[in-house]
Order: sequence, then structure tokens, then C-alpha cells
Amino acid sequence: KPCSPSVLAARVRAALRGTAEPEPFVLGGLTIHYDQRRVTVVGRPVKLTATEYELLRVLSVNAGRALTYDSLLRQAWGRRRDASDPKLVRAVVKRLRRKLGDDAASPAYIRNERGVGYRMPGPDDA
Repeated sequence: KPCSPSVLAARVRAALRGTAEPEPFVLGGLTIHYDQRRVTVVGRPVKLTATEYELLRVLSVNAGRALTYDSLLRQAWGRRRDASDPKLVRAVVKRLRRKLGDDAASPAYIRNERGVGYRMPGPDDA
């Protein structure tokens, strides 16, 4: 049934009020607060660049799944011209691991999938 624009606007506002905030992603000591674009490790805030945060967000949203270098480039960098080389992903992952205190030899947060890309452990991973 058609309704007036003011009624429609009121319904939209009511629906938006009921929208829940996204739950933070937690993996060991790592917490990603999506609604605030904030990352903490054992309660300590971690300063990330926009690119580092976006790569970490993409990995966490897809936790448990291996993501190819191309997929990470597409999702984290979008269509930017500088985003065409897997070395770019490796460099950002290296910086992320250093900032998160994640040991590359035995990573807890960002795991390498040899010849494929990277994966963040999911809830069922040991």
C-alpha cells in the first residue's frame, strides 16, 4: 500500500534504530572493533594505516578461508592502480604481523597458505 514520504522516512528511521552494532572479531588477544575501525591486541590499541586495517578486516571477515593474493588485492585495495602485485600484499602482511606482534615463523593471526595467499584462523581452527 502506498504511503506518504514522511511515513516512509519514519519507518526507515525505526528500522535503522533496530539495527544491531556489528560484533567485534576476537581471535586470541586480537580484537577488531568494526564499528569503530579500531584494533587492539591484549587490550593495547594498535595504530594501523587504512590499507593495513582493510586487509585485516577482509581476512577476519573471511576467517577460516584461504584468500588468494588476487582476491586480497581486489577486496582490500579495490580498483586502485597501484594494487596489482602480490608483493604488495606480502609487504602489508609483514607490517601487520610486526604491529600485531604476530611471529611469522609460528603465526597466530595471519597464516601463510603457500602458493595461494593468506588465511586468518577461524573459530574451529586449533
